[in-house]
Amino acid sequence: MNKCKRNKASKRKKGVDMISNMPDTILQLILSGLPTTEEAVRTSVLSKRWRYLWTSVPSLDLDCTRKLTNFKESDFQEFVNRVLVDQTLDLDSFRLCCPYYDMSTVGRWIHDAVMRKVKLLDLSFGPRVEDYDEFMELPHSLLTCDSLEVLRLYLFTCTLRVPTVTGFPALRVLQLNSVQLMDGASVQPFLKSCPLLEDLSLIDCFSYSDVEDLLSYPDDDVYISCLNLKTLKVHNRNIGTYTERFGYGGSYENDVLCVYLHIFCPKLVFLEYAGHSAREFLIENLDSLKKSVIYPDGRAHKEITFESYGANVCQLFAGVSHVESLSLNLFFIQVDIYILFM
Repeated sequence: MNKCKRNKASKRKKGVDMISNMPDTILQLILSGLPTTEEAVRTSVLSKRWRYLWTSVPSLDLDCTRKLTNFKESDFQEFVNRVLVDQTLDLDSFRLCCPYYDMSTVGRWIHDAVMRKVKLLDLSFGPRVEDYDEFMELPHSLLTCDSLEVLRLYLFTCTLRVPTVTGFPALRVLQLNSVQLMDGASVQPFLKSCPLLEDLSLIDCFSYSDVEDLLSYPDDDVYISCLNLKTLKVHNRNIGTYTERFGYGGSYENDVLCVYLHIFCPKLVFLEYAGHSAREFLIENLDSLKKSVIYPDGRAHKEITFESYGANVCQLFAGVSHVESLSLNLFFIQVDIYILFM
C-alpha cells in the first residue's frame, strides 16, 4: 500500500502530463471544444506534443473583429494563410469574419476552404469603402462545391450578383444576411441548383429600386420554389437602418425585399415573415405548413397607402390560415381592424 502511494507521488514529482499522453483523437476533441481557432493555436506553446496539434482540428473560427485578438490587417492575413496552409485535412466547418478586406484575398481563403471539402461555411465580409459601388461575385470554386451542406453569408448590404451556375448538390441550409440582391429574378434559378435545400433564411435582404420604378421593375420579383424546403424565414426589420448607421444603401422608404414575393414550397412546415412587406404576395401549395409567424412592420412604403399595405398583409395571412400554430403581432391586428371597418 505504501509502495503504491510512493509510486504515485514520484510520478507527480516527475511532472507526468496525463493529458498530453492521451491519443490524438481525444486531444483534437479538446481543441475543437475551444471557442476560437486563436485559442487552439495558443496551446502550441504548452509542449512539443501540442505544437502542431491545432493544425488537425477540423473546425476553424477566424474573426478579425474579435476584441481579444486585436489583429492588424496584415497580421490577420498572415494568420489566416498559416491556418489554411494544410490542404490534407478535410474541414467540418469554417467561419470567417473579415469586413472590408480585399476581395481577391477573401476569395482565395474561401477557395482554400472549399479545397478541403468544407461542410459548413459561415462567411461575414464586404468590400472596402472605395469598392463599395461594385457588385460582388462568389468564387467559382464555391459555386461548384459538392461537399457544402450549410452556407451562411453576411455581406454588410453590399450588392451580390446571384450566380446562375449549377452547383451545391448537397446544400441543406442557406442563410443570406444583409445582402442587396442585384436582381430578385435570379433567386429562383439559383435555388434550383440546390435540390436538397431544406432551410432558407433571407435576413435583411433587399432589391433596391427607385420609387418611380416600383411598378415597372420586373427584376424585383422574388420567386421561391423549393420542392424539399421545410423552413423559410424572411426578416426585413432592419432595412433602412444602414443609411443612418453607415451612410450607404437606401432609406427604408425606398428599400423593399421585392415588389412581388411568390412562395411555392409543397413540403414547407414552418414559415416566418417579419418586417417590411412586399407589394404583393402569391402563396401556393403550402398544404404541409404547420406553424407560421407573421410580424409585419408598421412603417409602410411612402408610396403605399395603409389600406393597400393592410391588404398585402392579409394576402399573406390568407395563404397560411390553415396552420395549427399562428403567431401575429399587434400591427397585424390593427391592419385587420382597419380593413374590416373602413
